[in-house]
Amino acid sequence: LKSRLCRALDQFQRREVLIEAIAIMAFFKVAAPVLAFLVAPIDGVKVQRPHHLRGGEIASVAMHLYRHDCGTKSKFSFLQIPGAGMEPGAIKPFTNVLKDGFYEVDCVKDYLFEHGDKFGDNKVSYKLGEITNVSIVHYAAHVPKEDREQMTHEICFEFCRTVPDMLFFGLTNGRECYCAPYYEMEASDSSECDEVCDGDKGLICGGKTKSSLFSMHSCSNTAEMLTNTATSMTEVGGELTALSELTTQASTALQGGATTYQDKFGKAGDPGASDLMQSAKVFAGVLDKALGVAGDVSKSAADLDGKAKAAAGGDLTSSKTVGEAEDLIKEMEATTTKAEASIEELEGLMAAMAGTADEEVAKDAAKQ
Repeated sequence: LKSRLCRALDQFQRREVLIEAIAIMAFFKVAAPVLAFLVAPIDGVKVQRPHHLRGGEIASVAMHLYRHDCGTKSKFSFLQIPGAGMEPGAIKPFTNVLKDGFYEVDCVKDYLFEHGDKFGDNKVSYKLGEITNVSIVHYAAHVPKEDREQMTHEICFEFCRTVPDMLFFGLTNGRECYCAPYYEMEASDSSECDEVCDGDKGLICGGKTKSSLFSMHSCSNTAEMLTNTATSMTEVGGELTALSELTTQASTALQGGATTYQDKFGKAGDPGASDLMQSAKVFAGVLDKALGVAGDVSKSAADLDGKAKAAAGGDLTSSKTVGEAEDLIKEMEATTTKAEASIEELEGLMAAMAGTADEEVAKDAAKQ
């Protein structure tokens, strides 16, 4: 087959036919749907393997409704916010987002849970009126029973992030959530925070006597996160588009070359070679399917980029709009991952055949 193709090459001068012939020779050398002819210049364009960022600089960031890296833990003086939690009637949860991050800070028996509850079950033990004049705020006291969800870290955070003057939230006994302007460790037994959360058995929500405590911080960077995530997505999406265009040229050339030679071999009475050309066409179809997936990813990236620009320029203070922005960030991260996977697939196919095509060309050159 190779010798026949080489003789056929003498009859054609156009660069496109040479490309098709090299493609088919390499194709049958490795018997796989890969595209070696992209290693050769096409219409004066040198094909290079895309160079795109991977790893920590572009990889998806975990966004469980918070951002780990937008702030650092700092000391806090409770004297700065007297009166926090002292007007329960004025608290309107899930209205305005005041915090956008949290991280776990401690597991202790919290003095405020026992003696800082001005309006809840422990109000008879309240002792902070003459000291700081603050109170913790309970999730169960402000969320109707029919609207309550099984408790997790995120559920408690979603509530406390919208309660004014609260910098911490605590979880105890697997299900109790409360917000606090600060926390204070008091003497306790040797027990641990070992109660699993009602809503997620893989998480710990305090213990029988101790609280899992989390610090909340407001980074005010939701718009920045939207923009940065969209930028990363469009960069990878642009590389996928460029690679798809080159691969489409390759697929077209392979399909055209196989069709041409299938007809020639058929007329020459060589059904075996003609069948091989049919196999090349089938594999070109497989490649087209991969290109279809890449096209869908590119379209999704373009749509999400438009949504991100609109959201970043809008109001990002309400619980609803911030939640929508965080969902959009997750979608963009997922699309970035899909785009990288498509790049890996197409790039891997081309790279695998590139080595085979180079080997074939070198062998032919050595014989001349």
